[in-house]
Amino acid sequence: MFIDEHNLHLSKSTEAVDEVNSKFYGRFQYPQPPIAFDAPSDPSFETIMLNQSIGSWDHSAIPDGPNIWVAGCGANQAVYTGLRYPNATVVASDLSPASIATARRTSREVGVKNVEFRQESINHVTYQEDFDYLICTGVIHHNADPSATLTKLASALKPTGILELMVYNRYHRLVTTAFQKAIRLLVDEGDFESELRMARNIAGGVRIDNFLVGFLKSLKETSEIEFADALLQPVEYSFTVESLESLLADSGLDLVASCINQFDKANNAFYWNLEIDDPEIAAIYSSKPDVDRWKISNYLMMEKSPMLWFYCQRRDSGRRRVTEAELCEQFLELRFSPSNAKKIIYVKSDDGCYVRSSRLPAYPGIHPDPVCRRIVEESASQPEKSIKDILQHIRLDDNFSIANKLRLCLTTNAFPYLQSRCR
Repeated sequence: MFIDEHNLHLSKSTEAVDEVNSKFYGRFQYPQPPIAFDAPSDPSFETIMLNQSIGSWDHSAIPDGPNIWVAGCGANQAVYTGLRYPNATVVASDLSPASIATARRTSREVGVKNVEFRQESINHVTYQEDFDYLICTGVIHHNADPSATLTKLASALKPTGILELMVYNRYHRLVTTAFQKAIRLLVDEGDFESELRMARNIAGGVRIDNFLVGFLKSLKETSEIEFADALLQPVEYSFTVESLESLLADSGLDLVASCINQFDKANNAFYWNLEIDDPEIAAIYSSKPDVDRWKISNYLMMEKSPMLWFYCQRRDSGRRRVTEAELCEQFLELRFSPSNAKKIIYVKSDDGCYVRSSRLPAYPGIHPDPVCRRIVEESASQPEKSIKDILQHIRLDDNFSIANKLRLCLTTNAFPYLQSRCR
């Protein structure tokens, strides 16, 4: 069956797609090396915040020394993971020998010793209930059969484990998928050098008057790697919240909570709950289960909706999923301590190697939002007060909308300003 919303021209078999992806990411190592890597000075810090991100206020869902699998690690992700979770044992898998080599070299430069790199296809691994935490972001949608790949991930996850998963949001990929399809019709199959030249020429010289133009202009000055990753993906599926939920269900998985990522954070576009003025519509919307609200938001916000980046768990985990409303109620009743970690920074030197900086700045530092900053200050000066008490003191409503935004912006990995004191 031909599915028009995906780019599947080169998707002939699992083995064929593995081969073409290895070739593509060997040529275009994504993501590019960052200017710096960083890590919290407290080795338990990120695990504590990960637990809070999934609603485990006593920090018990993910153990302090977890087994982690980075499935499709690329050139950088395993390095970040090893730095963020130094107490963990990390397995990092990727098809591309070039990406693995880059990641190994960088790991040595920044002193990461807890990562084992494996050049392997995640479609052919045999892991069974091995991992407490599994990271797979931007990967399964480039495979021949995302459902089969996801089932491999589910099998590798311990029954109580957590999967961090990102797949493409269909409304974010309308332009890229269309462009990829056009390029495949203009260039011989699998010739990435010709595709790159063709894509650059189209971006610079084809007379088109539609929303593709603005997107191409935004990529005109980007690096070769960023340009190729956006416009030349060999195979690409994309999803809505509804189709993602169905995909997860087929693999015995459920959505747990949204995961705030660095891209949505930078754009201040990580809220999945709509602000609705009409009282009748607002009441109907707010009465829906979390996942149904996210579906509605995805359909109405379209390209303005957040990335499909979520925490998931196995359906047989034995752990009841806590709703966002329940999380907010718990958040309001809890007492918190401000985070007081430091940040270790590794900076890229003139010779291209990473070296540790002498600077050790506070992490996460001062909150940019004045209301959140006030709550952090009140938590420090009045540790006996709950968040509800603090909101009453500063005369701020504690309805679901406000409480959920504060929860996300104060107690998650993306905004790690407060640590629960309920242990």
